[in-house]
Amino acid sequence: MTNLYTFFGLPDPTETRGDDSESPPASTETPSARSAVTVLADQSFHDLGEVRWQAWVRSRMPPPRRAIRYVTPDEMYRMPTHAMANRLLTGDIILVDLRDLLHMNAQQDACRREVGSLSERLGTPIFALDEEEMLLLVPGAASIIDTQSHHLGVLDEVLEAT
Repeated sequence: MTNLYTFFGLPDPTETRGDDSESPPASTETPSARSAVTVLADQSFHDLGEVRWQAWVRSRMPPPRRAIRYVTPDEMYRMPTHAMANRLLTGDIILVDLRDLLHMNAQQDACRREVGSLSERLGTPIFALDEEEMLLLVPGAASIIDTQSHHLGVLDEVLEAT
């Protein structure tokens, strides 16, 4: 099963890098892709959580109006559907992660039903991001998901592109 870092195309911080003395594994990448990875790996790491980077972004960009919210069941294995509904109505996109309930099939189904009921009330679809239906994506108000090209965006971006 893939993790969230892989899903969003980010490097996984939990993976350990192999010893440089080891021979590199066989790769199916093209030489240009391999060289691009090498160039990125050689550059220094910028921690975007540092105060100086946050100040730099704030000085150049307007505050975000929308967000992607990561939601898991609470300690009683329930979904916070009221808070989720409020966020969806403001346009946020919600990523529901049920992987903590891996061995609790009945509770997984109950959480899926809660999210499904919320989806029906708001008239928004739910997208399963994995085959096990443990990662669910619920788009917020004015969010656009193109099921043909698999692009995710907001209504403003679609209008600007046309």
